[in-house]
Amino acid sequence: MTLDEAYSVCKSIARQSGTSFYYGLQLLPVVKRRSMYAVYAWSRLCDDAVDEFSGEEAMSQLNRIQEVLERALADDYEQQTDAIVYALGDSIRRFQLPIAPFYGLLEGMRMDIQPQIYRTFDELKEYLKRVAGTIGEMCIGIFGIREGDASEMAVDMGIALQLTNILRDLKEDVERGRIYLPQEDFERFGYSMGDLKALRHTPTFIELMSFQVSRAYQFYHRVRPLFSMVEPDSLRCMRVLYMVYFNLLKRIEEDGYNVLARRIRISTPRKLWLVGETLWRPKMV
Repeated sequence: MTLDEAYSVCKSIARQSGTSFYYGLQLLPVVKRRSMYAVYAWSRLCDDAVDEFSGEEAMSQLNRIQEVLERALADDYEQQTDAIVYALGDSIRRFQLPIAPFYGLLEGMRMDIQPQIYRTFDELKEYLKRVAGTIGEMCIGIFGIREGDASEMAVDMGIALQLTNILRDLKEDVERGRIYLPQEDFERFGYSMGDLKALRHTPTFIELMSFQVSRAYQFYHRVRPLFSMVEPDSLRCMRVLYMVYFNLLKRIEEDGYNVLARRIRISTPRKLWLVGETLWRPKMV
């Protein structure tokens, strides 16, 4: 297998996922885009391990995915026949990516195997740092920073996007036995976990969701300085990723937080419009 073939496999994984990330990645230079495909393909394995398996089988899958990472880190990674191993190994070395975020993501995914109750937002935030802040760190490592330390904002970017995902996927997660919203917030607004499991869209649910959306907006606001720090050839991509998820959060709000009835989405034409707008106005957030 050639390196080009390995990256092509990773690209196919990203394209087939239908994720919003794929649209934004098209705006990166080829070398950065290919490495983002590799990181995404490996991260997708992590997601699938906890979404498609449970218990010991899920743990076994994550152990196998850790082995994929460690084979990518090994000196003989170029002799491997696994496309993700080869492409990820090349990307890590090409951009000198920190290794800790990869292991952090695996730790976060292991937390999902046994659904937990998060009593406070501080507890939830630790989980979010592992499953999403780590992705932010990986992305920034490829995007490149002109000067300064952007690691904290990269983590906040990941948290902003993941909070949006949590609010969008509330019904789906409940059906899987997962509740990510902090227990203290249920108590604050008088809406119980039993109400959520029964999918009750009540005035107290709307208050609870409004509070969660406001919290997510705060994280989007915190990462705005990142746009002036990222390397210019990555700016359009990062802006599209930001704007797609920011617009999704706005849709949830504008739709009356009706996430328990249907999955709220940003349409493909809207995503393409955001890409087009970014091409014309790359410096706007």
